[in-house]
Amino acid sequence: MISFFRKIRQKLLQQNKVTRYLVYALGEIVLVTIGILIALQINTWNEQRKESNKEKLILQSLHSEFVGNKEKIQASIQHHEAILGCTKDLMKLFKLPDSTLKTYNLDSLIERSLNIRDLSTSQSAIEDLISSGNLNLISSENLRKLIFEWNGEIMEKNESFETLDETAQTLLLPYLIKNASLKNIDQYSSLSWKEKSKFDSPTPKMFQELEFENQLDSHAWGIANYLNALYVLREISEKIISESESTRNVDR
Repeated sequence: MISFFRKIRQKLLQQNKVTRYLVYALGEIVLVTIGILIALQINTWNEQRKESNKEKLILQSLHSEFVGNKEKIQASIQHHEAILGCTKDLMKLFKLPDSTLKTYNLDSLIERSLNIRDLSTSQSAIEDLISSGNLNLISSENLRKLIFEWNGEIMEKNESFETLDETAQTLLLPYLIKNASLKNIDQYSSLSWKEKSKFDSPTPKMFQELEFENQLDSHAWGIANYLNALYVLREISEKIISESESTRNVDR
């Protein structure tokens, strides 16, 4: 093809047809330019297709991870709502006569109230996305904002649980060690003692004490605060699931 154009060019020059040669040369430049533009456009399309495929894989990974996270969050919410309910039931027993208190399994109720555990979510998809620098591949600005919001709320959740756990470890448990039988309480924990403590249980007496009421109230506040953090995470996870699904289904 190149030799063909060269022959035409030489023939035009030999015939001294300068104007035709210039027109021909200009046309050749235009053809070359068009060819370059077409090649660039094809390359751009290929890159966009690769990025689109990569984005779909990222969205699929995010969607799967947060479907699992939502299930974990919901299970944690149900668990801690039950704990909070149990703690509130204990708060109703203060200043009741011993004869009434003995109709309740106080040790079991206290053990259930202490059965807090932190939520552990899967973060691999988000961590890989941020560390790889591929966050800009997500076309949805709203989804990118939700990812950053999720990371911020995970930190809030961690701080809420640390406060709850610290209060239980440094205030409530030391009080119980002095005023109750942990062995009797742990009959209903993973220890599952078959025999009760040989010491007289002072548990009912605690329900006549203002200090124990304050301890339980502080514990209940910590549980409620932790639940609020879980509610926010559940809402964000639902939005990420919805947004990743809708973005993935958009033709690009």
